[in-house]
Amino acid sequence: ALMLVVACSSAAAAAAAAPQSVPSIKPCPFPNITAAIDNFSKIISFRTVSNPSAPNHAEDPFEFAKLDAWLSSTYIEVWQTLKVEKVGVDNLSYLMTWQGSVPRLKPMLFISHVDVVPVPEETVQEWVHPPFSGAVADGFIWGRGTQDVKVGVIGLLEAATVLIREGYSPKRTIMFAFGQDEEVGGSMGAAKTAELLLSRGIELEMIWDEGTSVSMDGVQPFTKQPVALVGTAEKGYQSVQITVSSPGGHSSKPPIDGSSVGSRLGRILTAISASPPSPKLVPPTLDLLKGLAPLASAWMSPLLMAVGLVPYADNLLAHIMAAASAEAAALVRSTAAVTKVTAGIADNVLPQTGMINVNFRLLPGDTPDTAVEYAKSWLGRDSPFANVTIAHKMNKPQAKVTDATGPHFGLVKAAIQLAWRFDGPQGEQPVNVLPILMPAMTDSRNYPYLSPSGALRWSPGTFTKAGKELDRLHGVNERLHVNEFACGMAAYKAGIQGFGDYTEDDKAAGSTDSVHQQQEQQQTAQHTIDEL
Repeated sequence: ALMLVVACSSAAAAAAAAPQSVPSIKPCPFPNITAAIDNFSKIISFRTVSNPSAPNHAEDPFEFAKLDAWLSSTYIEVWQTLKVEKVGVDNLSYLMTWQGSVPRLKPMLFISHVDVVPVPEETVQEWVHPPFSGAVADGFIWGRGTQDVKVGVIGLLEAATVLIREGYSPKRTIMFAFGQDEEVGGSMGAAKTAELLLSRGIELEMIWDEGTSVSMDGVQPFTKQPVALVGTAEKGYQSVQITVSSPGGHSSKPPIDGSSVGSRLGRILTAISASPPSPKLVPPTLDLLKGLAPLASAWMSPLLMAVGLVPYADNLLAHIMAAASAEAAALVRSTAAVTKVTAGIADNVLPQTGMINVNFRLLPGDTPDTAVEYAKSWLGRDSPFANVTIAHKMNKPQAKVTDATGPHFGLVKAAIQLAWRFDGPQGEQPVNVLPILMPAMTDSRNYPYLSPSGALRWSPGTFTKAGKELDRLHGVNERLHVNEFACGMAAYKAGIQGFGDYTEDDKAAGSTDSVHQQQEQQQTAQHTIDEL
């Protein structure tokens, strides 16, 4: 165990000391790229902001109507070849069906959304280019929705257009679902679309939704090589309310025994901060670390190869990651964030009740009941005066973890690697593709009953720590590089073809290959551990 600790510490120190040289993605040719960029720029100009207070979750339905008119007149070949249905509340969402030639094959669903988050008025002056301009400048397309996630809508429509022009016809039915309110939960768009598909008795082969993109810094301290991170699961969402009580009274005579609502809330808040849920390695983080082993340095690789085989290695890595950063900690524990604290009715009155709202993002395997148990563990001496309740219990089951060794992941990986390449130590090479746990939620959460195999989540784009691309997401100066847009369209095109041509025979062959690969990896890992 000491050797593994030293190895991990050495790797972290080396990563921090080494100069950062970030490779660049190779140019990615795509047919009619100029027209595609113009279309991407145009869709950004529609202010399709979602608003949870609006009856249809559309802040301005007229903007959605303008978008609809433009889409149908711009992507004429798609509207002529695919069956296009307006769905969702007030028909602001889309369901497009490209009928396959082999009816027995289950449909493949690609998901994106047309809505975006608002731009606070006080931040508009901070934008280099106006947030709804769709400006093309300095090698980027600028504006709200370039990253999240109108690139998915345009990328899929452009890819489909090229395939139609090439005379492509899928064996498997391909579907596109574009929601109207993903940013506020998807209940008016994706949820209604899922209900419609369920009523038609449709079961999906797989889902490809938005997700993480390409980390050009790699996954440090394990590797600096670029890694495309594909979400094979997303964390569950549940809020819990802790309510405390006290006799109250006049503020001139506060109790000296710690029984006031303020004292009770303070102790519980301290416990929440001091005792977060314990870290643990579960898929897909377990799968991510295994996949990083071949990319890691000589002193880090043995630790990663021991994951899943040596119990203390799992526990050690989980605790190291939990202490490394907020992002790393979110991969190895159910997080608990205090989002509301309320108490009191007047300046001179001791409150009789107080409330703490704790928002949990749950690891796969944890449930709303798990969140309640965590909350109860923080009560301590205040337990007799406290009550824990679930706030707005999530009715949908937590999404399953999609198999990262299965054929569906392999198809997404192949599509990404076909388009995304960089100059590595041995010359040009495809980007590495690994699974990851999504800390946030996507529209795919509305389709759990329709896709027994789960969902995969990936979006075009890159991010680096220095470039702060993740800060632009929902923030100021959201943008996407022109070449990343081209590579994204190429990946979508390859993905549509890959799933469109995929049959049960391919599944059987892929499953056999993945089993052999797992056996070889386990033998190699065990041999390395024996040497240590």
